[in-house]
Amino acid sequence: MEDRLTSQVEHVWTNVLERLEGRIESTALETIVRRLQPVLLTDREIKLFAPNRLSLTYVTENLLAVLRDCVAEIVGNRQVVVDVSPEGQGELFPKDDARPQKAIWPGRLNPRYTFDSFIVGSSNQFAHAASKAVASRPGRHYNPLFVYGGVGLGKTHLVNAIAFEVLRLNPGAAVAYLSSEEFTTELISSIRRERMEDFKSRFRAVDVLIVDDVQFMAGRDRTQEEFFHTFNVLHSAGRQIVLTSDVTPHEIRGLEERLRNRFEWGLIADVQAPDLETRAAIVERKAELDGIPLDHDAAMLLAGHVVSNVRELEGMLTRLGAQASLAGRRVSAELVEESLVRLPVSRGSGVNVERITSVVCEHFAVEPTDLHSRRRSRHVALPRQVAMYLCRVHLGTSYPRIGELFERDHSTAIHAISTTEARLRRDPSFQEAVAQIERTLGVRP
Repeated sequence: MEDRLTSQVEHVWTNVLERLEGRIESTALETIVRRLQPVLLTDREIKLFAPNRLSLTYVTENLLAVLRDCVAEIVGNRQVVVDVSPEGQGELFPKDDARPQKAIWPGRLNPRYTFDSFIVGSSNQFAHAASKAVASRPGRHYNPLFVYGGVGLGKTHLVNAIAFEVLRLNPGAAVAYLSSEEFTTELISSIRRERMEDFKSRFRAVDVLIVDDVQFMAGRDRTQEEFFHTFNVLHSAGRQIVLTSDVTPHEIRGLEERLRNRFEWGLIADVQAPDLETRAAIVERKAELDGIPLDHDAAMLLAGHVVSNVRELEGMLTRLGAQASLAGRRVSAELVEESLVRLPVSRGSGVNVERITSVVCEHFAVEPTDLHSRRRSRHVALPRQVAMYLCRVHLGTSYPRIGELFERDHSTAIHAISTTEARLRRDPSFQEAVAQIERTLGVRP
């Protein structure tokens, strides 16, 4: 009887997998869903075991709805219950002796960020080629690979793609992908629980280590110390290291010279703001993936409106897609033009930090040196906050980089920008002042 029930749930699951093809990204299907184990089928539910907590988190947050639909097509409505298998109840990094298997940091990988979905243009062609080379032969080409560029230009997409390609080519590979903030958090937790040996063995046993936003290691002595030794162990063993930052290693203030030197051992590749045609292709590709009806003229209009941040461009398309769906319309050039009137987003291409500083200082009658001084008087603090805000909105500059530009730390930059945003919401005269500065900069319609 038990064998017959097992055969039945496995038959249903095989049919579910067939129906999922084309409904979800192939990478998610191959690296996550096919590793789920069907264990129970009743008239109310189907139960699946995930191999570890990382897979469980991804499936419950992203795939339950489509799984329910596929199951319903085969055996009628059932609740889909996903749990961790008894063997996968332990660490975030599942272990086989001291070696992790497919060690993916929880919630970090996005199955839509693959090489197939990455739009290549002159602004990112070099970084894309380097990433493909690294993924095809980890540890053999460009070690470390250091990818840098502004916010929202595709760095995260590329390093996600590396992780997925490595796992596609070698399903047993141990890949760790996390931010430098998560590395620090794990370090602090391990110190507190007196489990530093576990910390070292986890990170020093992977085949590929990918760390996002390494600029956040600046000024953190213990984090840099542990990462230095981790880097040495992995590099000496021929394991691949991939790093991202918003600036080059040379520009990261507060980074130890020995780490800076190692970051420059391999290849440094930059990702720049894409040109008009590439931006339009990115918009059209996202519309295709999200099922948003989009006219080509609308894509070109959007691409011409946002010049420095791909993430902002995609976010605008998502909002327009929602508006069009509610109104029963396509995303047309007319709809885009209607929306742009209400969206003070970057339009000019000649804006940089120096230009923003100059225009802000002229408007508030202060000197550029005042913005970099330690003075906190309202006469100086207000224009400094406005300049920081404009760098964030129109250049996509990261908080740490903004802090460096104005000789502050990143927490001060965050406070300055949130303060400015709050005042813009409640103070009409301040809104007009900032709008005037934006018009002078040429970034406001």
